[in-house]
Amino acid sequence: MTDDAPDWETALLSGGPADGVSVRVQGRPGLVQVTYPCEVDEPRGGMRATAVYVYRREGRPPGPLRYGYDPAAP
Repeated sequence: MTDDAPDWETALLSGGPADGVSVRVQGRPGLVQVTYPCEVDEPRGGMRATAVYVYRREGRPPGPLRYGYDPAAP
């Protein structure tokens, strides 16, 4: 990592399926996507399905970095 690269920091996810999970982010992105694998019944072999959940950054520094669940995001 170079001196001009942003530092990693811990953020807390609030609400939704990942409520209470801590993640490490770099550069305070506006949103974080959380994915979760889903079971596929048919057709078998090669196909995967993933549920996507979106968390948007809340608050402003100097408080703790938090992301809140956005249930309306596709």
